[in-house]
Amino acid sequence: MDAGAIRQWLAILDSVSYYDLFRVPQDASPDRVRDAFHSFAESFHPDVHQWRHPSEQAAIGYIFRRGTEAYRVLSDPMLRVRYDEALANGILRPESVIVEQEGPKSMSINPAGAAARLVDKVRSPGARPFILRVEELLKKGDPQQAKIQLVMAMHMDPKNPALEAKAKELDEQIKAKAEEAKKNWKK
Repeated sequence: MDAGAIRQWLAILDSVSYYDLFRVPQDASPDRVRDAFHSFAESFHPDVHQWRHPSEQAAIGYIFRRGTEAYRVLSDPMLRVRYDEALANGILRPESVIVEQEGPKSMSINPAGAAARLVDKVRSPGARPFILRVEELLKKGDPQQAKIQLVMAMHMDPKNPALEAKAKELDEQIKAKAEEAKKNWKK
């Protein structure tokens, strides 16, 4: 595998499903998924590429980690069902599935309820970082800054009904917070 092939893999990585990554159909048996992962690992396991330049090693490691993520999801029947549902909605890497397979990052994350997260409703990979920031800002109680990040996400994922609904919700929160501040303001 040459540097050009590595660049091609990196270019498509965020635009292919886990099934496409392994070149298997969506109804592939667990054995077929396992065999496809083994073939993938033969090409991308970092140990095979120790002789490469560090930047190429890092790229191959990134590709391999995505492959192991895909294998964990596709080999777990419950995660696979959830992944298939997300895929049917055009979501290639649903956050709720990734969080569950890695385990909760904190006690406040509830994987069973994570499917309702806004980040799972984003269709564009470019919008994901903005939506993650929106969620973080809302936890801190800052709907104004969250709205700014949401607008950025909406530019990356236009006409997404979930984002449009969240924008209206944030507008109401901002208005309510302004009215509350106005009531509490003393001259």
